[in-house]
Amino acid sequence: MTAGAVLVSTPSVAVAVEKSNIADKEADSVATELERTLAALDAHPIKEAETVEAALEAAKIQERRVEVMQMRTETETVYANPDGTLTTDVAAGPVRMVRDGKWVDVDLDLKRAAGGDVEAVAHPEHLKLAGEEGTLPKSLTAVAEAAPSQAKDLVSIGQGRGKIALQWKGGLPAPELEGNRATYKGAVPEGDLVVEATRTGFEQFLRLNEAPEDGAPMVVPMTVPEGTAVKQNPDGSITFSDSSGEKTAVMPAPTMWDSRRDPRSFERTNSRRVDMRMSQNGNTVTLTLTPDADWLNDPKTRYPVTIDPAADALDVLFDTFVQGGDTTDQSANTDLKLGWPGDYEGSTKRVARSFVTFRTSPFADALVSEAKLKLWNYHSWSAEARGWEVWAADPADKNTRWTKQPAMKEKIATSTETKPATSPGWVSADVTKLAQTWSSAKAETGSVALKAADEGDTYGWKRFYSANTAEQDKIPTLEVTYNYRPGAGSNLQAGTPFISSGGIFKVNSTTPTLRASITDSNAEDSVRGTFEITDDATGKVVATVNSEEVPSNTTASVKIPAGKLTSGRTYSFRTTSFDGTHYATGWSPSVKFHVDTSWQPTAAENTLGLANLYSEAADITAATSSDDTYASIAATEENTVSVPWDGRNQPVDIKNEQMPTKLTIPGATAKGTQVGGNVVYTSNGAVDTVVQPTVDGGSRTLNIIKNGSAPHDYETGYTIPAGMKAVVHDEDGSVSLYSEGDDDTSKTPTKEPAGFFEAPWAKDADGNDVPTSYKVVGNKLVQHVEFDNNSAFPIVIDPSWWSTTKKIFNCAVRGVAPIVLAFTPSGSTYRVITAVRLAKKIGFKKVAKLIYNYSKRRKMKLSLRKMVGTFIGLDGIKKHCKF
Repeated sequence: MTAGAVLVSTPSVAVAVEKSNIADKEADSVATELERTLAALDAHPIKEAETVEAALEAAKIQERRVEVMQMRTETETVYANPDGTLTTDVAAGPVRMVRDGKWVDVDLDLKRAAGGDVEAVAHPEHLKLAGEEGTLPKSLTAVAEAAPSQAKDLVSIGQGRGKIALQWKGGLPAPELEGNRATYKGAVPEGDLVVEATRTGFEQFLRLNEAPEDGAPMVVPMTVPEGTAVKQNPDGSITFSDSSGEKTAVMPAPTMWDSRRDPRSFERTNSRRVDMRMSQNGNTVTLTLTPDADWLNDPKTRYPVTIDPAADALDVLFDTFVQGGDTTDQSANTDLKLGWPGDYEGSTKRVARSFVTFRTSPFADALVSEAKLKLWNYHSWSAEARGWEVWAADPADKNTRWTKQPAMKEKIATSTETKPATSPGWVSADVTKLAQTWSSAKAETGSVALKAADEGDTYGWKRFYSANTAEQDKIPTLEVTYNYRPGAGSNLQAGTPFISSGGIFKVNSTTPTLRASITDSNAEDSVRGTFEITDDATGKVVATVNSEEVPSNTTASVKIPAGKLTSGRTYSFRTTSFDGTHYATGWSPSVKFHVDTSWQPTAAENTLGLANLYSEAADITAATSSDDTYASIAATEENTVSVPWDGRNQPVDIKNEQMPTKLTIPGATAKGTQVGGNVVYTSNGAVDTVVQPTVDGGSRTLNIIKNGSAPHDYETGYTIPAGMKAVVHDEDGSVSLYSEGDDDTSKTPTKEPAGFFEAPWAKDADGNDVPTSYKVVGNKLVQHVEFDNNSAFPIVIDPSWWSTTKKIFNCAVRGVAPIVLAFTPSGSTYRVITAVRLAKKIGFKKVAKLIYNYSKRRKMKLSLRKMVGTFIGLDGIKKHCKF
């Protein structure tokens, strides 16, 4: 499946529903389409979704995990689980890369390219190798003595100015390719050149098939980026640094070994350091290797012999091993080792330990419930279980050696899982405690050390693949399952009228309403806010009140019980929250409010207070300026919203690049008052008006109907570009503005929806709904409100809440996509947009009713019944849309 495959729908279903009148015949047609869709989903389950919300919904419906595409990186893969948690698999090395704007799996297999060169299928460092060229040399000595002008790139990593190339001064045969290995057979009379692609670089070997007559001198030129400084370290390795002094690559000290291996440990039993000298001239570095001729000609040396000058690219992720007696960097090795293989280097036991660093930022500050370290154990001394330990450790680097190991701070876990060479596989250790520590510290990376529980027992010897292995699915991995705490609360307000002066809210009641925005990274959670009120004079907590559960990322509010507050005193309140599983960490900053029951708000403040009573705490954006024409000018990322002083003769002016528009203000007078970024139009008549710029770049108008003499109809005129038309959505009463061709079923819609009037509502003084509806008359939106002289006044109505396209697609993608758009496992962006548009036009509840009727008439599997239940519940739609 492609990344967008989950966000698809069935236009044919939407079209069929649009044409039906809920009659059985039309419902049966929809049912047939639905049956096909559900069968397809059952046969081809959704495996990935763009957003966390969509993935969580799909995971819950299907009872299987779904990958979150927006959270993919080169090393991390994030899954949404059916229980609402997330699991991140963090690989110790890159498992994918971006190419031509798309994710592709790392693939180190080599292939022939144009012109006879060789390249890896998908290498993070853009590895390239030479093809056949020139005349083969007569000996290694001839290659070493050849003129520098004979040097040609043998292997290179990087691109452009960051390219590093290892060169060869002789001719080359056409390489034989096998997986990630290229073998230049007979490159010299005595042997072959071999290049292996690794996950972060390459390894290049000279394999001698017989003892060379004149030794094996090697002169290896390299080209490096301009400004690169090259330094040979005491251990023989080479460090490359850029002009700022930052390390860019490391070449470990060269070694050579013969063909012998210990059958139990799989360790090489006859190896030798290779002397290497380095010189630099501009961007050319020359490496001169002089292998020990006596060792090469020793009768005990068994051929073939391999001489290894490896190269490696640096990354923040890192793994390596150290071993007693070894003095070279092993970070380019494809192995990780631990334990004792039973041999010595002189008098030193060749005990091995390994060190791995992972990127831990994906779950920083999360609530980790489980974490496993997973290693591919491809060789062990014995099939008998022997303990191995995981320690929290300082990070290793290129200088890590047995005699210079990172500090091991705390033993985290012991595992006895073991795989023999005859049956390799994954072994794991529980590192939950350590992952929780990393999460609490908000650490970017985390490092571990691996060692045998008994380093004197050869049965504890084990070998694992490192991050450099070419085996895509055998890289060391940290698997972490987690959730997030809700936020403590923000945008705290006391009211009504929810207006502060000098940072202190003023209320004229001893039972005011407190409210706050409660955020939660888990969009599916419901959250309960806790409000703690403290008397500033005494420092004592006078009340702690819990709100009702509200959807995450909305407003929680409480009314302070009678008898808790005293007029004339100043109080502070702060909030925390609970999502049903986890509490927020700590409390929000406190906000002050002063109680003064003698305070008489102005008419404008009273009007604004009534409007704010039905507003979300975080709906309104602050004005940034004003001028002679506009009392409130508010700029958002998308729009600039300007609200006039003269509400009778000047419109609200909303400008953005896509669709500028002007909205008249129903019921407004010619004189407005700016109060906290809102503009209030009071009158001596039956109606007051409030206009508020909104955080999504739109405008909200509220009318306060004070008595039964008020009109029942409220007109909002709108001025929009030519070619647009308004469509009333029958089911919820909202209105969308589209281009003339937007509601047809042609393959390519001419324009996207450009604006949206939220569904109208009206509330009386008791908080009860008052019947209301929209109709479109020309370029006017008319809200009709049903009330009489016996209604509970004042009544607050919402004749014009204008949002832009951004709001529509927030509703469509976040609210609808996890439910409506997950039914078909393949499709296109066009189908998504068409289905959303048509479903919005005809009403989701109508679609839900058809599906419900269908589910009752036909037997359905449990998973599909759950899907229908989710659809009919409309939870996502209610959360993100004004239904």
